[in-house]
Amino acid sequence: MSEFRLSTRAEGALADAKVRAVVISTARAIAERTGVRLGRVEANESGVWGEVEGPEVLAVGLAAELRRATEAWYRGRSGGGTLWGLEEGGA
Repeated sequence: MSEFRLSTRAEGALADAKVRAVVISTARAIAERTGVRLGRVEANESGVWGEVEGPEVLAVGLAAELRRATEAWYRGRSGGGTLWGLEEGGA
């Protein structure tokens, strides 16, 4: 198993349990779509953590896609706010 972690830099961005649920659901959807076997996934107010069955490169790839997808979703939902502390258009 390999692990991934994403930490929010935007204070309070993951304070809402519904936002955390979307982040976890998105991780599961990405894994299903790409054929990656995902173990546990947890989120709290400071970030998200998960396990991927396979090499570290799979965990890094899943985390990058999770960050990209949830950042785009959050920006649309929050009127331009940031979930992961990324610059506009940044990855």
